[in-house]
Amino acid sequence: MGGIFLGIDIGSTTVKVVVLDSNRRLLDWRYVRSRGRPRQALLEAVDELADVIGDATILGLGLSGSGGGPVADLIGGTHVNELVAQTRAIGAYHPEARTVIEIGGQDSKLLSVRWDSSSQQMLLEDFAMNALCAAGTGAFLDQQAERLGVAIDQEYARLALTSTNPARIAGRCTVFAKSDMIHLQQVGTPLPDILMGVCLAMARNFTTVIGKGKRFVPPILFQGGVAYNAAVTRAFETVLKVPPGSIIVPEYHCLMAAIGTAFVAMDDAERGQGRRFLGFSALDEALKHDTAHESMPPLSRLAHHLTTGRALPIAEAAPIDVSLGIDVGSVSTNVVLIDDDNRVVARQYLPTAGRPLEAVRDGLMRTGLEVGSRVRVRAVGVTGSGRYLTGDFVGADSVRNEITAQARAAVWIDPQVDTLIEIGGQDSKFVRINRGAVVDFTMNNACAAGTGSFLEEQADRLRINIRNDFSELAYASPCPSALGERCTVFMESDLVHHQQHGAKVADLTAGLAYSIAENYLNRVVNGRALGNHVLFQGGVAANESVVSAFAALTKKEIIVPPNHDVTGAIGAAMLARESMARRANASGNGNTPPSTHFRGFDLSQRHYESSVFECKACPNLCEVHKVTIEGESPFFYGARCDKFEEAGRAGDQSWAAIPDHFATRERLLLGDWVDPGARPSNEPRRRRVGLMRNLTYFDFFPFWRGFLRALDFDVVLSSPTNPAIVGKTIASAALESCFPVKLAFGHLLDLFEHDVDVVLAPSIMTRPDAVPGQPHNHSCPLVLSTPSLLIANLGNTPGAPPIVSRPLHLQNARAAKLELTALAKELGATSGADIDRAIQAGWASQKAFEGAVRQGRA
Repeated sequence: MGGIFLGIDIGSTTVKVVVLDSNRRLLDWRYVRSRGRPRQALLEAVDELADVIGDATILGLGLSGSGGGPVADLIGGTHVNELVAQTRAIGAYHPEARTVIEIGGQDSKLLSVRWDSSSQQMLLEDFAMNALCAAGTGAFLDQQAERLGVAIDQEYARLALTSTNPARIAGRCTVFAKSDMIHLQQVGTPLPDILMGVCLAMARNFTTVIGKGKRFVPPILFQGGVAYNAAVTRAFETVLKVPPGSIIVPEYHCLMAAIGTAFVAMDDAERGQGRRFLGFSALDEALKHDTAHESMPPLSRLAHHLTTGRALPIAEAAPIDVSLGIDVGSVSTNVVLIDDDNRVVARQYLPTAGRPLEAVRDGLMRTGLEVGSRVRVRAVGVTGSGRYLTGDFVGADSVRNEITAQARAAVWIDPQVDTLIEIGGQDSKFVRINRGAVVDFTMNNACAAGTGSFLEEQADRLRINIRNDFSELAYASPCPSALGERCTVFMESDLVHHQQHGAKVADLTAGLAYSIAENYLNRVVNGRALGNHVLFQGGVAANESVVSAFAALTKKEIIVPPNHDVTGAIGAAMLARESMARRANASGNGNTPPSTHFRGFDLSQRHYESSVFECKACPNLCEVHKVTIEGESPFFYGARCDKFEEAGRAGDQSWAAIPDHFATRERLLLGDWVDPGARPSNEPRRRRVGLMRNLTYFDFFPFWRGFLRALDFDVVLSSPTNPAIVGKTIASAALESCFPVKLAFGHLLDLFEHDVDVVLAPSIMTRPDAVPGQPHNHSCPLVLSTPSLLIANLGNTPGAPPIVSRPLHLQNARAAKLELTALAKELGATSGADIDRAIQAGWASQKAFEGAVRQGRA
């Protein structure tokens, strides 16, 4: 055999090696899972190809992927950027391609390419890649298949393609998707529907998170290891709304980067620029000495640590007054009873398991059996992610958010507390408190790294009992592994890597304790200052080694209070009792508390039915949940309006006295505040000007309506935010920002469908309303830049009306008049006198609106 070329792609989870002859023909290849040892996997793949390589001269070798660079230096290869390698191979095998979806084990990419006939090369026009998150990668698919007991290579696609009604599963963090799947299994969802639901979740995640509004121009290629799964291909066809079979899966879909690197090595050799291959012996030698791993300082055992609390026995013979608190979380459901001195007299800590009502029923049943007739429930408070449903179900007197409930308990435990760390199963919170009041808080995003789920997943992989063995192992480590802040799923390969470099299980366990603390401090706290009285609450606070890691990293004393795992429920009970006391005082019966709405501990004995239906009364198409308890009127949740909730609360009108200030403000915004003047009714206005119903465009709608109508323009608002607009937003908003800014994209696309002549999107640099003590009143920088983003991304939409945008400094009356005059002329106004009258009409309208808002009248 003559000379050959090798192409090597060392990815996060696999190693690919291809052998090409000098005529660019593929002779053989290997695809090997690295299992945390990529260099060893490379040598094994090369050994398997020994018969093909033989005594042939290796004329060139190209390497790409996350591990390609260091290996290239060791063996004398050309390191090729993986995007360049992919593009090179695509041009050779599929020059017709315009869009490429590439999904590997831990990486996902979207490439926009174009064949250039003049240079006879494929050009890379644009690309996007995933962040350090497993959602939308092969690791996401692998882990869900493992949880469901399905072989990813042999069974998955075959079963998924038989699905008739794919389940709706979150495409967010792969660990959090676990709770969706548990629930689906518990309600008897067929396995094929769950499997196909995972594929669709993955496709949706890719198109929204990585696609970020980019166009998927056909022909579309799908490559990478995940392209082997035909069900994922079908899911992309469904999500992208393209005909079945129109997404092309290349024959060598998992080898494209490796082939591309070999092509680049050939090109270099032809130009006389190739590197001389040094052989694989240097890599083999490096493996023998590659045993060191980065470590952290050993953890110090705490002087004292309270793992859990316990309920105090009820000593009184007569029944005592108690308050009931329920915290319904995504992972656990907590039920507590506290007496009037806030002592816990009963507590239950139960898994939610995707069925919150069942968990609540079970908790109430156990609590009722424990206390019997020895208590009188005077108040019921509910908190947690499932608080609204649970509040109606049990008959709550108070429904409060988790931040408020956790902070209320913390302040009672330690009146001097100024910092609260709370980490639960899927949520982590950071709260700053000043004199008993919450002054700042933040939460984790949809990521399990830094939560209890993270620890449980890793402990399971290491076969460690997280409650009994984790902390003792962590304290036994002399050199905890430095694991960093990795995604929960990606951490698996890191653990394997550290083990193969000499780390013991104890080192990895201590490293995980550090990892969750580092993630929380860097991603949740994110630069905020910690105070001097720090409380650590939530289920994870039971892990002493994690508390030690926080103490080591922050150099502060971390206090874990008794009953730290149910403080949310304790706070909810306290808030409910205080709410009932306020109602009694307001009614003039301070000594006679009002009756609780509690339905009783026997809810577990009463039959209930739960169903879901779609309300079609408006474009929102809400998914409404209906729950009916035996012998009572049904109640509803999930709708965006009060249509069903009002019907369910018909017997209790106490809530109706609370005014809806947002609804009042919206009615006032849309009011006619200035008479535009008489005009012939049959004469059309000059132009239809569109305005978006969000951000400052809607805040100043009274001004724009008065201004534009005085200039004889029709004013057209985009539709109220609805699922269709949200869908347009997801498909088009190519930026990372708050959701209101992203929604501007959907509202603009909605206006494009309203037959307007022009869209007005000014950038309001300063606002006219003065803020005491501040010389300038600027809008948010993202809001200021929104018009530019809209024009850059959607301004060239075929058939779309022009977008008119100018900077406006409304705080300066003289500058505002000049800028508004220029804006009016750009819209088509010509008369200076008419423009002056229009400006006056606009300000008169805005001031009338603001006066009505201050007076609170509709």
